Amino acid sequence: MEIKYYKFFSARLGQDFELKSYGSLGKPVMVFPTSSGRFYDYEDRGMIAAAAEFIERGDIAVFAVDGRDWESWNKPVKDEWMGLRHAQYEACITEEAIPFISKIYGVSEKFMATGNSLGAFHAANFFLKFPERFDSAVALSGVYSLRTELHGYSDAGVYLNEPLSYLPGLTDEKILARLRDGYAVIAHGRGAWEIFNDQSFELAEILKSKAITCWYDPWGENWPHDWNTWHAQIRKYLAAFKEGVLFRGGTLKLTGPERRRNNF
Repeated sequence: MEIKYYKFFSARLGQDFELKSYGSLGKPVMVFPTSSGRFYDYEDRGMIAAAAEFIERGDIAVFAVDGRDWESWNKPVKDEWMGLRHAQYEACITEEAIPFISKIYGVSEKFMATGNSLGAFHAANFFLKFPERFDSAVALSGVYSLRTELHGYSDAGVYLNEPLSYLPGLTDEKILARLRDGYAVIAHGRGAWEIFNDQSFELAEILKSKAITCWYDPWGENWPHDWNTWHAQIRKYLAAFKEGVLFRGGTLKLTGPERRRNNF
């Protein structure tokens, strides 16, 4: 498997930004790290090994980007800077990291977003807020309302980054049409440390109410909020994506050489 490390200066963040790539062919998949995690965690925690056959076969190419939660949602002081800093992170991803990757790898199609725990929050958010860049998402064991994590703090920046807050009021048909062309997986276990499953269910219900295709897939009580669960889940969904998933009464292939290609 071809593995490469990259670092570039982000004008949006005002600092260096790092990422790693795994493979070079197939559907581009952007991985967001867990809470205050780093770009190398996905590999270090065995997720790349879990997805290795799909990468090596050229079904997907994975790009694990760095996070900035420690400067936004997880910083000690809860204030409006959290949302402002996160907006700068979003700009880094959409206006710098994706063009950077696209130039090097010749990527012209939209990305699939994925992540575990708070990474699932990011994956869902980027899929919903930037349908011009992302056409699918795999959100595993996510949290989709930040207020509990922020000890009750809320402001406009928080609201605009909580899918459970902003999505119910989304009525713009142009945006909804783009999202209805997308595909989302919302999954979680029912085992230890899975404490936000109600949020996953609520998000799936909202997506369905907006006619946005969503595969809501709760696993059993022997699947905890942990990496072994996510290893098994990512293998299941990547296999299903290559074979084809139900979509608008038909079958849609999201990965592999016969996949649908949505260009930017």
